Amino acid sequence: MPPAALDRKSAVALLEIHSLGAALVVLDRVEKSALVQVLQAELNDAYGLFLKLTGDSAAVRIATDTAREVAATMQVALTAEVLDAPAAGTWTVLESPPEYQPLLEQEVVFTPGHRALSMTDKTPTTEALGLIETQGFTAVTAATDAACKTAAIRVIAKEKLGGGYITVIFAGDVAAVTAAVEAGRQAAEAVGKLVSAYVIARPSEGVGQILTRL
Repeated sequence: MPPAALDRKSAVALLEIHSLGAALVVLDRVEKSALVQVLQAELNDAYGLFLKLTGDSAAVRIATDTAREVAATMQVALTAEVLDAPAAGTWTVLESPPEYQPLLEQEVVFTPGHRALSMTDKTPTTEALGLIETQGFTAVTAATDAACKTAAIRVIAKEKLGGGYITVIFAGDVAAVTAAVEAGRQAAEAVGKLVSAYVIARPSEGVGQILTRL
């Protein structure tokens, strides 16, 4: 059954982005453009994130259009759809149960509110987030080392997505994170395959909710 906070007028946006770093950037832009909430986020087998956002129909459509624009600008694959007032049976598929992936050694379904931890608990006074995504551990480790040696940043997560894809996430002030991402990008490109490198200034609430689950 859908959450009690949702009513029959609620709509759901389905956004499947084939890059974890890009997915967090898309979510940040979407939440800053429309009044929507994260229902769930789920790691997929395409080395990215499946976002399920909810809100009224107009807001969800604005969010979906924004996601398409951002993904096109970033040149990242996106599959998007809007469901208006999903049928009762659809919620069986929409709401995934908690799942732990032994191969990745981590949870793969993130539901906001399942833990009391807030973003400020984990990343106090975060002004910006940096994301470096590579294919291969050597590249991501070299990128992390270069980033940490370049600026005063805090490494807050390392996510394995399968297929050798790994994303490292760090936090700090905007200038430090920007410098760290650039240094990390160069280091990753020098030793392996860089998938993406992004900076998110003043991350949105939904991004923070997902980060507390990583």
